[in-house]
Amino acid sequence: MFARRVSSSPSPAAVVAEDVGPKVLNFLSSQKLPATPQNYALGYLVIQNGEGLAARAVDAVVMNGDRLTDQDVSRILSTHGPKPEEKGESEDQAKVRRHTLRLAELTQTAVEETGEFGRALEAEQALLAGTVAIAELVATMIDRSTRTETQLAKAAKQIEDLRQEVETAKGDAHHDALTALHNRRGVLAKLQGLAPAARPLLAICDIDCFKTVNDRYGHVVGDRVLKLVAASLQESCGDNFLARWGGEEFLVIFNGAVTPDEAFTILNGAREDLASRKVKLRTTDEPLGTLSFSAGIAKFGDRSLDQAIAAADALLYQAKANGRNQVLM
Repeated sequence: MFARRVSSSPSPAAVVAEDVGPKVLNFLSSQKLPATPQNYALGYLVIQNGEGLAARAVDAVVMNGDRLTDQDVSRILSTHGPKPEEKGESEDQAKVRRHTLRLAELTQTAVEETGEFGRALEAEQALLAGTVAIAELVATMIDRSTRTETQLAKAAKQIEDLRQEVETAKGDAHHDALTALHNRRGVLAKLQGLAPAARPLLAICDIDCFKTVNDRYGHVVGDRVLKLVAASLQESCGDNFLARWGGEEFLVIFNGAVTPDEAFTILNGAREDLASRKVKLRTTDEPLGTLSFSAGIAKFGDRSLDQAIAAADALLYQAKANGRNQVLM
């Protein structure tokens, strides 16, 4: 089984207050993350409970040697962090506020970068007749232009995230705006009043190498992949309950009549169906390669949701460590 990277962390009751800060800072340093309030909040969750869902989500990112990005931190905190309503603010209100502030920050940065570029062009234009080589000027302009375009692209992605989350806040808060599947709230609503016998098994599915897709092709293609995987799972899982749990993770709660063997057959069939699909980029017809996911199936029944997810996660991590593209139970 995959060796957890943060498995030695003590329980919250055992953590001595003065020991937490250095451990959190060491965690941030290992991930090369600055000690911002958001990053510190995630580090605190990981150090405080190394077996919690936030720590497991971190493991899902770093298990292949990757380091956490700002996007990873935001996603993990929004899914597994303290709920905003505990502070008198609804989850949807907090999402809109958080993304609006981030959008304003990014837009301002982009404006400043663009203004800097314009001023640099004016200053350097005056030097064309002087001693500065034209090739050096061109190189400087290209570098600054690239940085500006990158920042604007990030701002555009944040705008799209905000648009989707605002749609969710204004519409059905129990469904994911991108895939139309149930979201975390939808899962909790589904479980209210549902007898343990009606929920014998639970599975967590995680798209293999999804970060590589995002890094290589961009978030637009990444979103297409998420929707494709969601549709494939929905077709294969039939009337079993399916939700997008967060990021590239999907949650399946099987109906009461489904046996372990049947659950395995359903998910393994979904895995084979997805791998058989020929996916190409719309713009170039370039093959995207084989899409796959890894999954862990665990007993639900009398367990709490957190307990069942932790058990399924452990099998999921083992499937990843074994080479991915497989279902374990």
